[in-house]
Amino acid sequence: MQRQSPGRVPATDPLALVEKGARGLRISAVNRAALVAGVKTGSPLADARAALPALAVRPAEHARDAHALSGLAGWLGRYGPLRNVDGIDGAWIDVSGVPHLFGGEAALCADLERRLRGLGLSPRIGLADTFGAAHALARLATSDAPAGSVAIAAAGTTKAALAGLPVAALRLAPDALRLLIRLGLKRVGQLYGLPRASLAARFRETSSKRRGVADTIAASVLLRLDQALGLVADPQRPLLPPPESQSRLAFPEPLITSEGIMAALDHLALLLTDTLAAQALGARHFRLTLYRADGTVATVGVGTSSVGRDPTHIRRLMGERLGGIDAGFGIDVATLDAAGLEPLGAVQTGLGARHDATDGAAALIDRLVNRLGPERVLRLSPHASHIPEGAESWVPTISADPRSRTSPGAIEGGCGSSPRPLLLLAPPEPIGVIAELPEGAPLQFVWRRVPRRIVKSEGPERIAPEWWRHVGMPSCRRSATRDYYRLEDATGARYWVFREGLYGRAEEDCDEDDGEGPRWFMHGLFA
Repeated sequence: MQRQSPGRVPATDPLALVEKGARGLRISAVNRAALVAGVKTGSPLADARAALPALAVRPAEHARDAHALSGLAGWLGRYGPLRNVDGIDGAWIDVSGVPHLFGGEAALCADLERRLRGLGLSPRIGLADTFGAAHALARLATSDAPAGSVAIAAAGTTKAALAGLPVAALRLAPDALRLLIRLGLKRVGQLYGLPRASLAARFRETSSKRRGVADTIAASVLLRLDQALGLVADPQRPLLPPPESQSRLAFPEPLITSEGIMAALDHLALLLTDTLAAQALGARHFRLTLYRADGTVATVGVGTSSVGRDPTHIRRLMGERLGGIDAGFGIDVATLDAAGLEPLGAVQTGLGARHDATDGAAALIDRLVNRLGPERVLRLSPHASHIPEGAESWVPTISADPRSRTSPGAIEGGCGSSPRPLLLLAPPEPIGVIAELPEGAPLQFVWRRVPRRIVKSEGPERIAPEWWRHVGMPSCRRSATRDYYRLEDATGARYWVFREGLYGRAEEDCDEDDGEGPRWFMHGLFA
């Protein structure tokens, strides 16, 4: 609030944010002036107002705080792809393999601190081998230092760095903290030499809690200690899945023009595709992330219908979307991620290499998808069903599901090797048929008011619905068995028709019988 409206909330005046509690309004946050005047978080508003009548209050807005913190965590991706929020007032970053890009760990932390202070924040930064240790250093090792301090535990020194910190650094529940303090265990280092088998017994002797509860609290203390020391895994869920491959660029001067952004994209695409080519891989999804100097992030994602790594194609797809990117105060870091990696061999591009028309079609499809949206560009995909109209379904051309990536040429015409028509009517249209009974092919039929005399016929080919879809249903409500015929009339036109239902079958479990026999339908036309 002070950053957004300096005149409305002067930093020199005591200010507190309040929220509803079980016993009325309570203080949830205070500024430095209120803290110096003795106002504490968690205290009732009435008590704070009695001690400090000049205290100004504003309602706490936790949703906006969480949104802002999530946005800040996204911006921290400039220091590492794995990051997320930590509680209501922190964030973490996995900087493994990154410090050398900044000149070392101390330089990385200094750059991070400088940028956060430039955004109007007062950061406390901790860097260590484990998440638990970094959490403890950031929140407690810097608590007595001025705002904007940094605590770094060199590799292999985590145990020594944590020894002097209070036990609250271990992310323990209030019950566990109270029991440890009763036992005189106030520093993390005091837990190092404590016999682990006796900790639960001492908890039971010190507290009035049941045996099982005391044992659980003791186990939680040991777990947090082992996690902080790196003896037990402490996995953290990142904000976004880690990229399968990434190229990164940092700029000495922020980019503010579209030409500069396009040039950066060209460079990133070449770096990324060279990396993929060295591993004989291609990708289906690419994401460009632009980190602005004002703490915000812009992203552009594109997908391809086939696996590839052509930098020109990547630039063309993303270039259509970069026009709407606002550089703001400038872009100082950019990354290009690749996902959906699959093996892709080398492609010959010279010495008489033939151009494959499929590549041109795939490029056109990619441009249409990324311009119109994946939900507007569809293709047919095989579907497990014996019924012809159910043997394929419409799916997005660019799909993350590997099962839907079959090329259109791989779609076979139904069950077995019987030919299928190129055109299927949806839905099948009823026809009037003169046929031999009970299983004979049609001799003549009327379709769309035009009679057609049959000179050649082939069939029947019986297709029944999947039996498991109709378990427990009365026969009058089940999909009937179909007998398909391939027919040719006197003009040479060829048709695919079917008879739905069988002659002489009584619907014993139906309440009433409509008296109709099997019905005939026109389902498709052969070329």
